[in-house]
Amino acid sequence: MIKKPIIIVSIIGIVIILIFGINWAKRFFQIDSCLDRGGRWNYELNECEEYYDLDSEILTKLFWYTEYDSINNTEYLVKGELVDSLSKTPNELIEILNKRKSKSKIEFIQINGDTIEIRVLNDEFLTEQMGTTGAYCFLGETVFTLTENESFDHVRIEMNYGSHASPGIYNRSNFNDLMK
Repeated sequence: MIKKPIIIVSIIGIVIILIFGINWAKRFFQIDSCLDRGGRWNYELNECEEYYDLDSEILTKLFWYTEYDSINNTEYLVKGELVDSLSKTPNELIEILNKRKSKSKIEFIQINGDTIEIRVLNDEFLTEQMGTTGAYCFLGETVFTLTENESFDHVRIEMNYGSHASPGIYNRSNFNDLMK
């Protein structure tokens, strides 16, 4: 008679321990997976805050990029497949452009009418080390991507003058020869 209640209590205890154990293990593996991907676990919100390190193939789908045409021996601009899915705010577009592998990055200055003004950081790399074609493609990608925001027709670029690039106000027509 006493054996039956002990067995029932033991089974209930084992089930409760299994439920808590499974929940603990599930959360442990969620946290571990988040940390393995380079993220940070937010214990207050109980979620992973991920820092995306997009590979170049996925990244190029988010902006206008240049490809080399080996038959015509020229570079041309290609619109990334996911550009239209972006909200296209200046900050978002600049953040995406700054994930390019180039050592030169861009910084938002201000908006002046239909012109977005930016500054090239590490401009010496752009103007002196990328070569004429590299600098031209960098500027073309930047102008085409930033003018995806329909509020902008022009991009005013601040940087020092160099052998391969210079500051100025650019629009898409400045890069017509990059269009296929």
